[in-house]
Amino acid sequence: MTITQTIDLGIRRATTTDRTAVAAIIAAGFFDDPVTRWLLPHVDRRRDVILPMFELYADAYLRHGQTYLTTDGNGAAVWLPPNAELLTQDQEQAFGEAVADILGPDADRVFQLEEIFAEHHPTGPLYYCQFLSTVPAFQGRGIGSALLQDVLQRADTEGIPAYHEATSPRNRALYERHGYVSQGELTLPQGGPTLWRMWRNPR
Repeated sequence: MTITQTIDLGIRRATTTDRTAVAAIIAAGFFDDPVTRWLLPHVDRRRDVILPMFELYADAYLRHGQTYLTTDGNGAAVWLPPNAELLTQDQEQAFGEAVADILGPDADRVFQLEEIFAEHHPTGPLYYCQFLSTVPAFQGRGIGSALLQDVLQRADTEGIPAYHEATSPRNRALYERHGYVSQGELTLPQGGPTLWRMWRNPR
C-alpha cells in the first residue's frame, strides 16, 4: 500500500460518548510505547491507571471535534485543530488535579512531559496530532495511514502545516512516509527516551 491509497475503515468523527473507546485504543497502542514506559515504569501500575489517564486526554480533545475512530474500534487519531486552545485556565487546573488523583506520585512525570512539549511546541496555526494509535494486533495494515490522510488532505487544501511528536523510530518512519520531517530530538529526563519533533509543510 502506498500513502496515496486508502482502505475503507468506516472512519468517523468521534463524539464525547466515545471517550472510553478512544482511550482504550490509545491505551492498547501505547501500552509498551517508550514514553508510556517512562511515565509508568511499573507494568502492573501501568495496567491499572493507563485507561483512566487516557480518558482524561480523550475528554480534553474530543470537545474540539477532531478525533476520529475506525468503526471496528481498532484505530484512533486525536487532533487539535489550528488556533484552538486545548484547555481553558480552569479546565487546565481541573485536568492537573485529575491527573494527580489518578497517578499519584507518577503524575510528576506527566507534568514534566507536558512542560517539555509546551516549551518546544511551534507557534502559529497548525494541525497537531496528539495521538495516532492502532490496537497492536492490527498494526501494519494501513490503519494509521488511513487515519492520517483525511486530516492531512484538509491541511493541504487549507495551506496549513501539521506537527507531531514521534515517540519511537517506527512511528517516526510512518510520519516521514506522509511528508513529515524531523525538526530535532527531545530526550526526556531521568534516563527517558528520545522523541522526534515532526513537521509537515502543506503540499
